[in-house]
Amino acid sequence: MATLRRTVLLDNKWRYRSTTSTESSINSWQPSRPLPTEIHLDLLANNAIPNPFLGKNESAVHWVGEQTWVYERDFVIPEGVFGPNYSKVAVVFEGLDTFATVELNGHEILKSDNAFVSHRVEITQDLLVEGPQHLQITFENAERVGDEEVQKHPEHDWFTFNSIARLATRKPQYHYGWDWGPKLMSCGPWKPIYLDLYNSRVSDVVVHTPLASDLQYADVKIEVEIEGPALQANVTLRRDGVAQQSQVVDIQQNVARTIFRVQNPHLWWPFTLGEASLYEVGVSVYEKIGESSKPTLSDHMTKRFGIRKVELVQNALPDQEGKTFFFKINNVPIFAAGSCWIPADSFVSRISAQRYRDWIKLARDSNQVMIRVWGGGIYEHEAFYDACDELGILVWQDFMFACGNYPAHAELRRNVATEADQNVRLLRHHPSIVLWCGNNEDYAMPLIRQIEYDASESDPDKILESNFPARYFYEHMFPAICKDLSPDTPYWPGSPFGGDMVNSEHIGDIHQWHVWHLEMFPYQDFPRLAGRFVSEFGMQALPCLETAKEFFPPGYSLGRGADFSKDEFVKWHNKMEDGSERMAHYGEPNIDFQTTSLPDYIYCTQLIQSEALSAAYRSWRRLWSGPGKEYCAGALVWQLNDCWPVTSWAIADYYLRPKMSYWAVKRECAAITAGVARVKDGDRTVALDVWAVNMTLADARVDVSIHAWDIVTGCVVFAKQIHKAHVLAKNQSTELGRLELDAHVPADSNLNHRDSGYRDVVFTVRLVEALPAANSVAGVDPSAHVLAQTVNFHEPLQEVSFRARSANLKLKIARHAGGTVVEAATDVPIKGLLVQVKNDADAKWDDNGVDLVPGQVARLKYLGRGLEMGQEDRLHARWLGGEWGGPQIIRTSL
Repeated sequence: MATLRRTVLLDNKWRYRSTTSTESSINSWQPSRPLPTEIHLDLLANNAIPNPFLGKNESAVHWVGEQTWVYERDFVIPEGVFGPNYSKVAVVFEGLDTFATVELNGHEILKSDNAFVSHRVEITQDLLVEGPQHLQITFENAERVGDEEVQKHPEHDWFTFNSIARLATRKPQYHYGWDWGPKLMSCGPWKPIYLDLYNSRVSDVVVHTPLASDLQYADVKIEVEIEGPALQANVTLRRDGVAQQSQVVDIQQNVARTIFRVQNPHLWWPFTLGEASLYEVGVSVYEKIGESSKPTLSDHMTKRFGIRKVELVQNALPDQEGKTFFFKINNVPIFAAGSCWIPADSFVSRISAQRYRDWIKLARDSNQVMIRVWGGGIYEHEAFYDACDELGILVWQDFMFACGNYPAHAELRRNVATEADQNVRLLRHHPSIVLWCGNNEDYAMPLIRQIEYDASESDPDKILESNFPARYFYEHMFPAICKDLSPDTPYWPGSPFGGDMVNSEHIGDIHQWHVWHLEMFPYQDFPRLAGRFVSEFGMQALPCLETAKEFFPPGYSLGRGADFSKDEFVKWHNKMEDGSERMAHYGEPNIDFQTTSLPDYIYCTQLIQSEALSAAYRSWRRLWSGPGKEYCAGALVWQLNDCWPVTSWAIADYYLRPKMSYWAVKRECAAITAGVARVKDGDRTVALDVWAVNMTLADARVDVSIHAWDIVTGCVVFAKQIHKAHVLAKNQSTELGRLELDAHVPADSNLNHRDSGYRDVVFTVRLVEALPAANSVAGVDPSAHVLAQTVNFHEPLQEVSFRARSANLKLKIARHAGGTVVEAATDVPIKGLLVQVKNDADAKWDDNGVDLVPGQVARLKYLGRGLEMGQEDRLHARWLGGEWGGPQIIRTSL
């Protein structure tokens, strides 16, 4: 009688060695970590290399990538194979990085040259020997093999910003080094290896969920692909573990098909709009053995999915040039605020499912609704997409091509077709994936290289003959595969892409790098640098102090006096060659940019990053102006995360420690926000433009007030309610008008704010839920529900006469129903208050890095443990121009 399919993990008892090193400790067999693993992790576990992330150790381990490495182990074939129980056995390699030759008992059974594909190798009896079987995998030096591939194709114009060899290898491109990541050329069995024993097996379960236009029902189409002699499949649809519908389907030509009509389906929504409801399909396949008429279960597979409708809307705009570029989810247009994702480690095999979930939750907790998986990393682990599915996060999924003019010769086309086919099949059931995208910045390469090609040419053969042959992948191969395998999800050729113009402000998506890169415009220019969808923009900052300590070797002096912007270790941990100079370019004109104390330097860079991202999100969300006026429909900051301890554009560092910009993003991407911009006449502010954003699906009625305080004295300059019970239309921004300042400031004011152009005046715009009981002429009823507030200082901040000192700040630890909070109050305006807990590097906060004005109390919820009332001496606070709680003792953490 046949037996249920069985998996035998080959995860332990591996060993490794180098075949090219003369070092006895390296060329002799050493025990490996359990699979999945990578060579650096094994060497690290055996104390053969130092931690590549600490100090300058990266350079000390470059030799690892120059070796040829061999992994091997013995295993025993279980009983019953090649008999009635299991007629077939295969060795499955889910991922080998990258140029790998596999031998079984001395016979070559596989050659792999793509880290992104899996392999099933069926084992026949003639390959086996008596006793234990010997499995061996040889990994070649990927950069050397890549160089050899480059030499084979001299006709191609190889162009990129880093290693040319990477364009010839289907390996995680960031392994070759990037402007935020180290060069660590790892290799090894980075995904599981196992034996698959079966008579019949389910090879795939395909789920399509077309929704009726009114969303009232969905026809859930299930297609089960089967290998082996199975005759029937029992297909069950479940929700929350409860069976909804079930059918027994005959298997014909190795496929079973059925359709479940689901009335009033529980839709999958992004978390900002509703519940991320998930369904599950369970498939059991049966076969008959011998004379028995009773079906025998051969295999079972489950797959979770969501019922949702996704549209990428590109309509002509009635009053502006170009077209929209926005997503509709279940017929609802959305502004997609979020971030770009790089691999969360240089060695991805050690990222746990919990760590993936922690990262996705971190993004969600800051009101980000979309994550873009960048094309220079990997097709992420299932745990990443599972977390996005469960937490209601949208995923923009790049194919793994980034920043290069890639070849497209016949051999590579076959290789890439397998890669694309496998990974779309693997990921397509995830409702979180709402866009397949061909590449990252490859359409910009011909422009930079001055490669000429005809963008209007659509003939595949002529594209392959052109100087930009990879268009074949982006405009023919990938869209065809996606249409066939994932028809419910849109496809887009590249990021950025705008047709004839790669980075058009009016069509498609843009990468907005006129700030930081290119001309290095001031970050205050972000409001005029919008696009229909901004899929990259950013500003660098140092990581948090405990993370930055790992930049330095043990015993390194971190005291005051040295210029940390020029420190060799700080520069080593900024992979943009002139990154420190660029941070100074943005810091020095705007604030008193301190670099002779590491904590001060960190704070300054993080404050500037926070200010820059605030300006971008705030102004671009303003352009989500309602139906027919979707002038900007998304902003994805570069980037969410890091792959090692580094200075980068990330808003949270390698250890998931948020930078100040993280909370700025959270505030600016909240469901309801207020906005204010100073209107200038020359250097003088003359008016305030005021607006609000309501991203909820219900109109909101608000009272709108403006307050103004003197920076130096903290005195109220004026307070005015400009709207009462004003309606903020749902899912769009609302202009609230212009306030002429001179009309509201007394002409005889001895503070001379008119003459100074209100340089030393801070303004707030406050939105309060309109309630019948709310009655305020000079301000807002303090008992009313504050929906949003924004604080506006004159810029550049360098010109503001900040006066806040320790005596002006009051910090108090209190207990509220929601837990522990730090209450912060001031009698003069304060910019960028960052509160930390001494000796608690991983303290978590729901908000931080806030601006304070007199008469209000900021309550910063502490999400850690161990901070008790009365322990104010454990608090440390820093703000622009001031510090509370004394200097910190700084030591490296090595």
